[in-house]
Amino acid sequence: MATLNLQNITKSFGSAAVLHGIDLAIKDKEFVVFVGPSGCGKSTLLRIVAGLELATSGQIIIDGSDVSALAPVHRGISMVFQSYALYPHLTVFENIAFPLRVQKMADTELNSRVGKAAEILKLTDKMDLKPGQLSGGQRQRVAIGRSIVRNPKVFLFDEPLSNLDAALRGDMRVELSQLHRNLDATMVYVTHDQIEAMTMAHRIVVLSAGRVEQFGTPMELYHHPATRFVATFIGQPNMNLVPGTVQGSDANGLTVALEGGGQMTLPVDAGTARKGDRVEVGMRPENIALGTGLSMKVRVLERLGGVSITYGELPSGQRFCAALPGDAAVTESGTIGLTINAADCHVFDAKGNVMRRRMAPALAA
Repeated sequence: MATLNLQNITKSFGSAAVLHGIDLAIKDKEFVVFVGPSGCGKSTLLRIVAGLELATSGQIIIDGSDVSALAPVHRGISMVFQSYALYPHLTVFENIAFPLRVQKMADTELNSRVGKAAEILKLTDKMDLKPGQLSGGQRQRVAIGRSIVRNPKVFLFDEPLSNLDAALRGDMRVELSQLHRNLDATMVYVTHDQIEAMTMAHRIVVLSAGRVEQFGTPMELYHHPATRFVATFIGQPNMNLVPGTVQGSDANGLTVALEGGGQMTLPVDAGTARKGDRVEVGMRPENIALGTGLSMKVRVLERLGGVSITYGELPSGQRFCAALPGDAAVTESGTIGLTINAADCHVFDAKGNVMRRRMAPALAA
């Protein structure tokens, strides 16, 4: 077992509070990703789990034991940093073996662990090389190998792919997902890249200004964002937000007059919303099609083969984006008509909270 529970974790640096009562329960063998913009507190939270920072208050429970006051070496964790932190004068073998040398482990066990890690990470033929002779991805695998040999209860990753180029990041995402399956271990991973979060995580923690906005599976966050922040952070291209004014509600849902013209009846519960209240209607670019209903002046067109990302403005001046078929009959500086199913829209109140849907799309498996 390797469960991780964070109970009411707070952190302040002097008078500046950076974490505000974080409560999380991470399951055994789960791959959880902390994601959010710079300064949201995700790396600080990971460092608190690792013992590199002390929480101002709260408890860190690993496998039922409170490790809040323990030194990092006694917590049963291993951490991979953004920088590889390899010893340039040591071979790959000795870099991976270093923490075991410190423990004065017997050579037989040491060689077995290093060999197994090298096999998992496909480094067997690189063991006699120095870090300077390796590619960036290979160096990162060496750093991961150094963590594997310690047999930790929980693996921690702090933006380990941010120094790699785009193509290599894609390859390493696949390798890390395969590594998790091979090790069957509990992993906590920090990134600002939502693509990394969506493609690797069992569940995602979305952080904003030191608070948990939402904790759920990638598809839960995509289909059922709890707040405006989550809705706009998850999904690429970003969700469009069109301001509107509530006109009324009935059995069919909430009727909203969109800024710049047009009206939609959206299948959401009105709740406390009243006529005249301001709301925002969220529309994902990938749910928008050519048609009638919205008029957009095209400003920039990105042809990506299978899809054409179309950026422009609504008559109100509101920026808008649609992900259309690759061969869509669209030209820059032209005006096009767009349509979207009301059931695919999200509605957010003045506080940025989502208004509950009456008909929600089914989650993907």
